Amino acid sequence: MFQTGYCQAAGTGKSHNHDALFNGAEIKQAKTLTTKIFSPLPDSDGLIRVAVADGVFNSPNPRLASHFWMQAFAERGRADAAFLRREFPRFCQTMLPQNHGSSTTFAAAEISTDGQARICNVGDSRIYHIDADGGWTQISHDHTVLAEMLEKGEARADTEYAGFYTMLAECLIADTEESGFKVHTAQCRLNNGDSLLLCSDGLTDSLDLPAIEKLWQSHHALADKLEALRKAVKRMPLHDDLSIVCVQKFSPN
Repeated sequence: MFQTGYCQAAGTGKSHNHDALFNGAEIKQAKTLTTKIFSPLPDSDGLIRVAVADGVFNSPNPRLASHFWMQAFAERGRADAAFLRREFPRFCQTMLPQNHGSSTTFAAAEISTDGQARICNVGDSRIYHIDADGGWTQISHDHTVLAEMLEKGEARADTEYAGFYTMLAECLIADTEESGFKVHTAQCRLNNGDSLLLCSDGLTDSLDLPAIEKLWQSHHALADKLEALRKAVKRMPLHDDLSIVCVQKFSPN
């Protein structure tokens, strides 16, 4: 069996959330959304599908861009590159001409009833596999300048770099000339007690992984874990838009 939890918070001083999430049943794009939990129903393909998108704040209409991809994923999405490339022309057509250049990250997962999961992402919204003992493993790939440099051996993981290097190297941009975006894909398996968590960088820019793991392990119920993360981000003097959606596998008593 599975349970899904999700929450959102607009960034400091913002009246709107540029993030959007799909919890498997509905699209959410809320200024404030305390943690909700429900039991997801597999779709007609026997899959539980969830996604997040983080509209790029300095693009023309980030809120619309993130919502487009959640709507597309909710209606006909799969967690693979083929879906993104198939929908990209429609994305550009929908945004043009008024919102040319509107941009967003994208991270999605589909989980079969036996716990097999497939994920894909573009940008720096992340996907973590969390084991039953509370250990976090990032299975998405950050498409940032620094991550690309690390891949090429042009930077060192143990060295601190200027904020410039955290800039996006890849995202979904409403421009027909930007169709060559990279897509990261991966697979994992959820055993009983494991979770798959998708989040925008409002979580990971506000809290480092040790702090996130500590908060996660300090609570038992999924709702309490996610609410602890949301509240910790909200306590930051300055924080970005936040979206989290998490699917947890468990055995009924």
